[in-house]
Amino acid sequence: MKRQHLLILLVLLFHISTALAQKDNLRRDDRDFDVPLPNNCDKIIYVVTLPGVIMSLGTTDNHSDKAEMTALLPFRCNAITKTFNNKILAVEADKDISLPVYEFSPSTKSGKYTKWKLPSHNDGGWISGGTDALGRVYFATTTMKYMVRIDLRYNDVEVLWSSKDRIDGGNKITCLEGCNFYVNEKSEVLIKENKKNTSYKVNMEGKPYLFETKNMEGFFNTITVNDWYEFTNDKQQNVSMFVMRDGISIFKDGEYRPKVTKIDTLRFGIVTDIAGCNAKENKKPRIIINEKREKEILDAATKKESIRLEKILFKLGLSELQTASYQELDELVMILLKNKQLKILLEGHTDVSGDAEDNFKLSIERVNTCRDYLIKYGVSPTRINTKGYGGTKPLVKMGSESERAVNRRVEIKFVE
Repeated sequence: MKRQHLLILLVLLFHISTALAQKDNLRRDDRDFDVPLPNNCDKIIYVVTLPGVIMSLGTTDNHSDKAEMTALLPFRCNAITKTFNNKILAVEADKDISLPVYEFSPSTKSGKYTKWKLPSHNDGGWISGGTDALGRVYFATTTMKYMVRIDLRYNDVEVLWSSKDRIDGGNKITCLEGCNFYVNEKSEVLIKENKKNTSYKVNMEGKPYLFETKNMEGFFNTITVNDWYEFTNDKQQNVSMFVMRDGISIFKDGEYRPKVTKIDTLRFGIVTDIAGCNAKENKKPRIIINEKREKEILDAATKKESIRLEKILFKLGLSELQTASYQELDELVMILLKNKQLKILLEGHTDVSGDAEDNFKLSIERVNTCRDYLIKYGVSPTRINTKGYGGTKPLVKMGSESERAVNRRVEIKFVE
C-alpha cells in the first residue's frame, strides 16, 4: 500500500514539474548546454532608462513612433535583456558588489528577484545585456572587463572573462569610456565603443577570441551610443538600432536616413539599453557609396575643377534642407571619409531675382547648413570651408523661373 502511495506521489510530482516547465516555456529535462531553449520569443523590443523605466518600442516589424512605458523597476538600471520566454532580466546600475538578477514579466506586469547572482567586480557596474541564439543571456560591465552568461536551466552564472585584456586575438578591446554589446545569430559578441566608432567581434566558441576590429563610418563617428542591436524584419530588411541618450535611431536596408524615436528624458530619464530576441548581424553597409559619383568627384579634385551637387534642395527662401537632399549629402560624407586627403570649399549661389543683400546672406546660410550636415555625420570641420556668392554668378541671367532655377545651387571646389 505504501508503495502504491509513493508511486502516486511520484507521478503527481512529475506532472507538477512538467506543468511548471510548460508554464514558463522552458525545458527542465534538457541537460545539454549547447541545445537551444524553445524559442517562444515575441517580436516586441524594449528599452530601459537610467531611473529603471522599461518602455516598449513596438515590434521588429512595426516600430512605434512613441515609446510606451511598460514598467518601473525597483532600482536604477543600465542593463536589460529579453529571454526566449518573453521575460525581461535586469540588473541594478552603478554597483560593484554581487547583485541578484531581477525578472520582470510584461504579460503579468509583475517582477521578482531570481536565483542568479552576478559576481562582484571593479568596473563601475553592469552596463549592457544580450541574448544569444541558444536562449542564453549575457551581462557585461562598463568597460567590458567582465562578461557573464546564464543558461536559464541552471543555477550557476558562468563567468566568460574577468579581464578583457585576457581575450586572445587581434587588437585588444579598449572601451575606456564604456562599451555596449549584442549577441548575433552565431552567438558571437559584437561590442561597440560608446563614444567612438570602433566595434569588436568576439567568437564565444570555447575560449573567447577577438577576431575582428573595425571602424563604423559616417554617422557613428560623432555620436554617443548607449547600446546597439540588429535583426531582420518580416520584409527581410536588415535593421540596425542605436540607443542614444534621448531616443533610438533605426536604420533599414535601402534607407539613407534613420527613423528616430524620441524619448522624453525629463520624464523618463536617459535611455541606456535595448532588449529583444533573435538578433542578426547586419553585414551590409548602412550608406552605399555611389562609385560613379565618387569617380566624378575624384576626377574633379585631380583637375582642380568645380563640381555641382545636383540634388541639393532647400525649402523656398530658407536654408533648411529638403529631405530629397539627404541621399547626395550622405554619399558625399562616405566619399570624404574614404578619401581623407580631400579638402573642399562649398560655394553657395542663389537666383538673381530679389534683394541682393538677402540673396548673399541666404547663400552663406545654405552652404553652412550643408557644412553642418557633413560635420554631424563624421567629416572633420578642418576639411570644409564655405563661401556664399548670392546671385552674383548666375548660370542663366534671363529666361523663365524654371529656366533660372539652375542658378540656385551648391558647388564644391577642391583645395590643397
